[in-house]
Order: sequence, then C-alpha cells, then structure tokens
Amino acid sequence: MKRFVFAIMLVLAIVGSATVTVSAAGPRPTQPVIVAEMPDCYMPIGSDGITLFTNASVPDGGTMKYQWYVTDIENMAMIRAIDYAEGDSYQVPEELGVKWYCYAAWNVVGGLESEPTYSRLIRVEFYENSSPHTHSFGEWMVTTNPTCTEAGIKTRECDCGVTERAEVPAAGHNWDAGTITREPSPKADGEKTYSCLVCKATKTEPVKYSGSLEGDNDEKSSVDPDKDKSTDSKEKHEKDTEQTSPVKNERVSFPWWIVAVIAAVVIGAGVLAVVLIRKKALIRKGSDEQ
Repeated sequence: MKRFVFAIMLVLAIVGSATVTVSAAGPRPTQPVIVAEMPDCYMPIGSDGITLFTNASVPDGGTMKYQWYVTDIENMAMIRAIDYAEGDSYQVPEELGVKWYCYAAWNVVGGLESEPTYSRLIRVEFYENSSPHTHSFGEWMVTTNPTCTEAGIKTRECDCGVTERAEVPAAGHNWDAGTITREPSPKADGEKTYSCLVCKATKTEPVKYSGSLEGDNDEKSSVDPDKDKSTDSKEKHEKDTEQTSPVKNERVSFPWWIVAVIAAVVIGAGVLAVVLIRKKALIRKGSDEQ
C-alpha cells in the first residue's frame, strides 16, 4: 500500500514539474509575416541560373528559420522538403521543364518556435535555347487606379504564368471654372481659386485690375496731379494761341471767292474807264472838226 501511494505521488510530482516547465516557457512566438512574394521565373538552360529569395519578417525581433520545398505539380499538398535548403535563398538546379517551389518561415524566440508561415508556390521553368518560348500576353488590367497626382499600375499575363507590370500615368487635376475669392483693385491684384472636381485640391491665380477709362484717369490724377495739371495748362495755352493768332485764322478761314470777285470788279472797272476815256476823246475830236 505504501509503495502504491509513493508511486502516485511520484507521478504527480513529474506532471507538476512538466506543467511548471511549460508555464515558465510561455506561449509560442508570433508567426512570421510574408512581406512580398517572389515572382514566377522563366529562363533558358545555360543562363545565369535562378535564385529564389525569402521576404518575411517578425514583429517581436525573433530569429527567422527557413525551409525550402519543391513539387512537380501546382499543389501545396504535394510539396516535399529539399535537403539542406534552410537558408533565406535557394539556387534552383537547372532542369528542363517546370517545377514549383515555396518556403516556410518560423519565428524562434527563447528556444521556442512559432507556427510556420508558407509562401505561395513559385513557378520556375527552364527551356532550351534553340526553341525559346514566345510570350502571348492578354489584355492589360488596371490593378491600382491612378490618382490626380500619382501613377497607377497595370498588369498582363502570359499563358505560361509570366506577368508584366507597367505604369498608368496620373490622371491630372480636373479643375472647375474657378471663383473670385478676392476682388482686384487699382492698388492690388485680385485672386481666383480653382477646385479639382475629383480630389478637391485647390489652386489660386492672380486677377488683374481692369477698371474704366474714367477710373484710370482718376488713378493717374491721384498718382501724379502736378503732371496732369501741367499738361492741361500746356494744352489750354496751345488752344488759346490757335484761336487768337490772326495770321493762322486768316489763312484757314478767309473765303477765296471774295478775292475772285474783287479781282473781277477791279478788272471790269479798268476796262470801263478805258472805254469811257476813248469815247470822250472821239466826241472831242468830232467837235473840233466841225
């Protein structure tokens, strides 16, 4: 009986010790996060080769542990571990055809490992140089829409799985007709504000003052009154001089037909005088003969 009790106490002691050890160790570390996936690779036999890279991180500063896998078909359930492929990169052996690769990442903290995080299956193809594959890409698909100021991204894919990416130019602002936010004046320009109909961004442009002629004259008078006064006096003097100058007035306003009439009268009077003198001489000559 004493031996049975002792055995039970020994078992409880062992279980309690194990419980204390797990409690002291704490929970498992946080799983790693795949930051970016490796793209599919396509290359001829005899080229520089293909090297795959990991891109994972952990939030608690633990140590990363990796394992690379390979499969002959695109199925995660069929992957098999590659011997001695436990680094953050893997040089793919050149084998004609297509294979799929992936890796698993663990976060190791204080001797404890997190649950593994797996990357996607990466398609790798090696082909003969004599018969290279010609890509046949489909239509471009916009995967990231552009904004008024930032470019977007579009992609297209070949039947072999290779994907091309290209930039979609920024759309640019679509400004409205604008609103006067500050009226212009003779002393300062005004301001007109425009708003983008898409992103609500704003911009301003100066508005020049364009007052009436009267306003311009008033402005000139207020800026330089002495100059205006001097100019007005000069113009008035020249006008008075034109009106009072007898020579200029006579030349401009004397009617020439009067000169013609006077000349005709003078000539007619001369002719009449000659006729009368001759007639009188004839009469006197007739009297003397009688």
